[in-house]
Amino acid sequence: MLPPLPPRRKVPPPPAAAIPRTIAARIASLQLEPAETAKPPPIPARPTAGRQSAVSRVDAVNTRPPPTWTRLSAEQLARALARPPPPPPKRFPVSSSPPDAKVSQRRLPPRFSDPAPYKDPELDAISDRGPDSGSCPECRDFAHVDSHAALFPRHSVTSLDKLAYDLTEPFPSELEKARAIFTWLHHNIVYDAEAFFSGNVQPSTAESTLSSGLAVCDGYAGLFQSLAERLGMQVHKVTGHGKGVGWAAVNSDQPIPPYSGNHAWNCAFLDGEWHLIDSCWGAGALDGSVYQQRFSPMWFTSSPREFGRTHFPEDPSYQLLSEDDGGPVSWEDYIMEPAGPIVFKDFYRLNLWPTALQPSTSTIRGGTRVVFYVFKRCEHMSTNELDNYVYMISVGNDQVPLEVVAEGGWGADVYIPRGSGEVSLFYVTTVNGQDAKGIGVRKLRSALGRTAMSFGGLAKWTVV
Repeated sequence: MLPPLPPRRKVPPPPAAAIPRTIAARIASLQLEPAETAKPPPIPARPTAGRQSAVSRVDAVNTRPPPTWTRLSAEQLARALARPPPPPPKRFPVSSSPPDAKVSQRRLPPRFSDPAPYKDPELDAISDRGPDSGSCPECRDFAHVDSHAALFPRHSVTSLDKLAYDLTEPFPSELEKARAIFTWLHHNIVYDAEAFFSGNVQPSTAESTLSSGLAVCDGYAGLFQSLAERLGMQVHKVTGHGKGVGWAAVNSDQPIPPYSGNHAWNCAFLDGEWHLIDSCWGAGALDGSVYQQRFSPMWFTSSPREFGRTHFPEDPSYQLLSEDDGGPVSWEDYIMEPAGPIVFKDFYRLNLWPTALQPSTSTIRGGTRVVFYVFKRCEHMSTNELDNYVYMISVGNDQVPLEVVAEGGWGADVYIPRGSGEVSLFYVTTVNGQDAKGIGVRKLRSALGRTAMSFGGLAKWTVV
């Protein structure tokens, strides 16, 4: 018989991987998902006990060690930012008008033949974003970004480098990083109304704006650009004309005013797409000669066509309008655009679309039937009855509810008597003391004249 086999030698297990001890080594060992699949981090749950004060939370954040990432050299940064803005589309002669732009791929109701005017908003809308719909900035929920950006008061900031890192470190996408900067400027930089009205506006740098906490439009745009470039993003400061304080529509029988620049904003290349951002108008607005800090997120998400209604850049390439969009708008078409209806702040807060509001003119002819249309800013936003208020037209003593239309918005065909004075678009805010969102037209009709209601104004026209 053969001798028994010797016991099989056991192969020792491979040594456990050493745990990286430095921050840089830990970051290098991580297995990250592609940026395209990354989702915004959830809002952390608020503790039920042992809550920290706002000051202690800020102190805790600011005691984190500074980042260890390597700062690019001047030559490397220049190469990283060398990508030029989009090439200027073919320009139209000043005396001619560009072809009508396709405002949306959605099928819209028939529009008036007059150019669609636009009333400069009051710049005090408050964000009321809908659910996140992927990469669409119009309906994306930035609440977690906005909450994080409020944690870093200006007086606690030690440097622009650290501020840029702290503001954006949790967020994977450039769009979220830019939003954090946009929101931080609202909380921490105040418009220098005294310098503006006295004509004593001084040149500023990103450092001087951070130090003083005061700026006009150029300071907002400069600080936004400086923080974004520290993160490797490509951002340009754009100068041109803005239909802001003191602007009034020019009558068609008046001569065309010469071009004059009075405003500054930003053009940013974020996640492979160009965006137009006005952090000055997004931070607040002037009420007479007094500045009011009021968050207006529409100036972070506006489309180039909508943004261009109130902004005219010196360089036409910064309109971001391709030939398919109708090409760049001339100064004549921009400055001579007729006045539109008066639009109130709740119109923007409810995420309605000013470009598609009908009638688009500021006046309505009496003794005729007029069709009114209202749309959401984005096709992803719900028009379901349960998710919306009831919109109504008020003319004289009559109130006519708007019904959902096939095109995806709300509409109503209303007779406008001569001598009516004004026509108002409003929404029902409460019924019998309860929030009226989701009540629907049928229930509202049965409650009219029988139950106490409150209302909010959205837009107004003048009857001629």
